[in-house]
Amino acid sequence: MLIITQILSFVLVLYLVLSHITSITDIGPIYGITLKSKTSQHNPDYFNPYSRVNTRQQLGSRLPNINEPLRDLKWGRLNFLHTTDTHGWYLGHTNQRQYSADWGDLISFHHNMQQLSNDQGVDLLMVDSGDRHDGNGLSDLTVPNGLYSSKLFMMLDYDLITVGNHELYDPQVSQLEYDVLVPRYGERFVSTNVQYKNDDDEWVVFGNNTFRYFQTKNTKANVLALSFLFDFRMGNERVMVTPIREIVKQDWFVDILKAHSDKVDAIVIFGHLPVAHDWEEMGILHSAIREYYPNTYIQYLGGHSHIRDFTVLDDHSTGIQSGRYCETVGFTSIQDLSASNIYENVDRKYIDFNLHSFMHHTRKFNLEDFNTETGLFVSKELFHFAKELKLNEKYGVVPQSYYMAAADYNNNDPKSLLRFLENDILPQLKPKSCNPNVESFNVESSNDRIIMINTGGIRYDLYKGDFTKNSLFTVSPFKNMWKVVPSVPTDLALSLQSILNNGDYIINEKQLKSPYLKSLEKNLSFNELNLNITNGQDERKPISYGHTTLDDFGIDGDDTIHKHLNVFYVPNVIQSHQCHDTQTEYTDVVYYDFIEPFILNALQQACNNDSRLYNNLASHITYYNDCPEEYNLGKLLKTYVTGNWS
Repeated sequence: MLIITQILSFVLVLYLVLSHITSITDIGPIYGITLKSKTSQHNPDYFNPYSRVNTRQQLGSRLPNINEPLRDLKWGRLNFLHTTDTHGWYLGHTNQRQYSADWGDLISFHHNMQQLSNDQGVDLLMVDSGDRHDGNGLSDLTVPNGLYSSKLFMMLDYDLITVGNHELYDPQVSQLEYDVLVPRYGERFVSTNVQYKNDDDEWVVFGNNTFRYFQTKNTKANVLALSFLFDFRMGNERVMVTPIREIVKQDWFVDILKAHSDKVDAIVIFGHLPVAHDWEEMGILHSAIREYYPNTYIQYLGGHSHIRDFTVLDDHSTGIQSGRYCETVGFTSIQDLSASNIYENVDRKYIDFNLHSFMHHTRKFNLEDFNTETGLFVSKELFHFAKELKLNEKYGVVPQSYYMAAADYNNNDPKSLLRFLENDILPQLKPKSCNPNVESFNVESSNDRIIMINTGGIRYDLYKGDFTKNSLFTVSPFKNMWKVVPSVPTDLALSLQSILNNGDYIINEKQLKSPYLKSLEKNLSFNELNLNITNGQDERKPISYGHTTLDDFGIDGDDTIHKHLNVFYVPNVIQSHQCHDTQTEYTDVVYYDFIEPFILNALQQACNNDSRLYNNLASHITYYNDCPEEYNLGKLLKTYVTGNWS
């Protein structure tokens, strides 16, 4: 009865607060839920902290489920908080309550965790593994990309930070990172295998140094930190990445390892590459380090494939990967840097990005105690930037959620985002020329048409709720142009999709399927497991769908206990086939220009070594639509939403 009374009280008071806010329609939806408490009443059930709040900052975001069961953190001598692949999602997730905190909340969380570590006399290092750009309107709508988002990112006091591949595509982004973030973080910005060409035309380290050697604050542990990016070859002209297999053989790198071999308590390898066992570069790097440090504890903190993962490399080494898009904060703790029983000595948790988790783990029972001045300032700035960029401009309301991997594409699940794109979004594409100097397609074609895109270009699910200006970037932020192979024999054209979906496809370092989707494939077997994920927790508490991670330590890594959401097969490419009542002899094959190497390879296979036929088809390739600002996938979604869901 008491619980019911508290719930009713919470709903009533929240309604009263909202009813006293003026000009709600002018404020629009907010991002995250940094709610400033007007009282400081102690309440472990978390009802009162949310019942008297000032919601003016971020109106519209959904509160987290404050009754979801949580697993506690296990602190050690050396502890890590880890972010990676944030891609500008500092506003939080308005349509997903389990990730509804914003960057200001994370700053307050870090501050409070740092206080806890100081109180216990242990160390806490905050680490970021790169990819801060491309994927959210907050970062992508400014020139240069990241102008606003970087200002707020830098308000978090990282101990170690580096670049990802999304800092290296655009020279303006690279310059912003080098000119602004590197000076901000000083010696904490490390790049061991990435270089930058400065304004003096000199190649320099993309950071302060190729390593950082330092002593921790509380336990005085001596740490050698190195940072690596995977073998990335698509950077702009001002960046250069040396592959790990070459770096580990170079004299200067070996000299670093030798110089510190007798004065290191722990090695931290962080950067933008997966920590998975099957990632070849990880094996090469680990073997090289072990040659000089056979028994030193090594902690890896990786990224790039957008998953939660934890791997055991040997008796004195583990690696953590902490998700994507401000869904996850990774936590790792090491009890004894010299102990060999790694399963008793080390712990990890993947913390859901919301206030329920943040407050629980920092032992704060009301928002007034949790919030910090810097955190509240950043949340306020987020609101102002979102308003200035009109990110909350609403185009319509998505009636249901559409999923990439959580819906069965092969069985035409109505919740499949890929089927939705095939059936309703891609058919809206029209031939158009925006550049008079570019040869364009003959719009009078009477052929059937296939439109093909790679699933790696689709970055996120489409969730039920408001479809806003920001949504244009979260599902697919890329602005590709469209090309066409005109008049391909229809039977040959219809064979291309199966060729492209047959096995792993990587050409010239490009990949049809995103690293995230490839990594999810190992969890397909998880669907068949009948596991007790409650782990002894109170089963009467509500459990929602969410991350249920299977890693080298088992299935208890997620801090929030969720019901497992099935993962289904995702193809490399999808296609929309528009045909006449009677199938035509020829079909025009339209595709994103990014995947042209794959299309040509598949076309060559389909021609069955008929070089004359292949050369004739390839010679007629032209632009179908060279208007990326108007006809990218996000804009096609907007056209559908405004026409059908507004």
